[in-house]
Amino acid sequence: MNALTKMQERTMPFLDELRKDMEGFWDSPVLFRPIRPLRELASNTLGWAPTMDLFDQNGALVLKADLPGVKKENVSVALENGELIVRGHRKEEKEVKEADYYRAERSQGEFFRRVALAFDADPKKIEAKFADGVLEVRIPYPLETKPEPKKIEVK
Repeated sequence: MNALTKMQERTMPFLDELRKDMEGFWDSPVLFRPIRPLRELASNTLGWAPTMDLFDQNGALVLKADLPGVKKENVSVALENGELIVRGHRKEEKEVKEADYYRAERSQGEFFRRVALAFDADPKKIEAKFADGVLEVRIPYPLETKPEPKKIEVK
């Protein structure tokens, strides 16, 4: 089993909101069950949550996160207590005051993602690149060291 299959992402606050909605689901009449979409829950509690891919590639765990509209200086990556933390923010471009404006779906504000690592990563070897709205973080797997065989004296 590789480290990727052992990874677990921590619960995010919007999941607590979803749980509360689900707990009250049967208490409301059928026509009045306001289950909010997951994106709406995320945007109300976090700002927004970027999508991420995690995969193995050439002896490293690779994370790719879509961060459209985010500037490089507004993104930070850290390794804390065996967890990779990606956070930052995207600012609202401008306020739209047009009569034909009906909907605003693009999220702005703070974002925060945490990924628990199933191995001890060396922070000096982690590489992060940001280009064209995509953050790529490469975390090399530690080399497995095999203990040298020791001869045991037979008495």
